[in-house]
Amino acid sequence: MAFASPFFQDDSYGKVPFPVFFRVLKQIWENHELLPLHDLAHEVRHSDRILQWINRHYAEPFDLKRMARDLHISPFHLSHLFKENTGSTISDYIAAFRLRQAILLLTTSDRSVAEIGEAVGLTNSSYFCKFFKEQMGITPYQYRKRMIAERF
Repeated sequence: MAFASPFFQDDSYGKVPFPVFFRVLKQIWENHELLPLHDLAHEVRHSDRILQWINRHYAEPFDLKRMARDLHISPFHLSHLFKENTGSTISDYIAAFRLRQAILLLTTSDRSVAEIGEAVGLTNSSYFCKFFKEQMGITPYQYRKRMIAERF
């Protein structure tokens, strides 16, 4: 089953990250929702803090209660706010973020597939390979090999 996420779009290489910022802008534009400026600033500040937290902690096991505690937001409000602003769940976003980081490491380092899986928070090598193949249609090793071949 392919990874259905608003953070990826098809291009000549398969699925690639689609910036959250543009996804949010698109959603606002399509819905013609204009929030009062102070509400918009509040939403952006929370969204920015959430994304910064994910960027710092994506390689750790995800714990919504811990995230909410660290950000001083209730778990319900945190989940609702994120879904409302991005169209995606936090878990789906973290999975997409991990995949993007794995792709970056596969194409810019010579680390082993197992090391890359561990670096992005998927410590079970078999699960990492299965997850990657489900999302990308090929294994991490095949992806790396294809990217190297396309460079030359």
